[in-house]
Amino acid sequence: GGGGALACVHLRRGDFVDECRRYEEEARSGHARGWLLAHYERGLSCLPSDEEVRLNLQALGAAAAARGERVAYYGSSDEPAALRGSQPAGTQVATLADSAGLLDAFAAASPEPLHRSVLAPVVDQLVCARASALLLNVFSTFSQLLMAHIGMRRPERVGFVRDLSELAQRDLGVHVDFWRRQNPFDPAKLLGVQVAWDAGRLRMVAAPGVVADV
Repeated sequence: GGGGALACVHLRRGDFVDECRRYEEEARSGHARGWLLAHYERGLSCLPSDEEVRLNLQALGAAAAARGERVAYYGSSDEPAALRGSQPAGTQVATLADSAGLLDAFAAASPEPLHRSVLAPVVDQLVCARASALLLNVFSTFSQLLMAHIGMRRPERVGFVRDLSELAQRDLGVHVDFWRRQNPFDPAKLLGVQVAWDAGRLRMVAAPGVVADV
């Protein structure tokens, strides 16, 4: 069999409910910012539904299996229950909430008092920076900072960047993908990259799935 690998999954809820609604309204407005429109045109999701979480985790596992890797999943989320309730069969995503004592240990070792709400994202960053497979939110600054952290593994070749190109990923030995939307024409699959906004409405040019048929 293949070797083991750590996969980091970053799922945002909370304030992203309103944030993503505003992004979607802007994307439909006809005068959206270019970077925002590009994310939607690529089929990327700001606030994945429970079913989209399940499909994306399934795709992540399938991609790892194709590389011959056995994956252990770590989830960074402000609502861990959203990950636990959407796991595909046979997949278990561990979160910091499952190891509450770890935060206490970090806090005890710190020379300065640290509140758990401040410490938790730092621990998530440190754990996820060790992952070789990442499923991130393209709209999230946490995800961007995580990629920058990983890029600094090779400061002379990659350095502090907010996005990791395919070349940088190969150089660093990591695989990065972002939450994708469910394909409305084939709900068992996710959107690929060939989608477009037409007169304020989502128009499908082509929608290749990224989850292999089984």
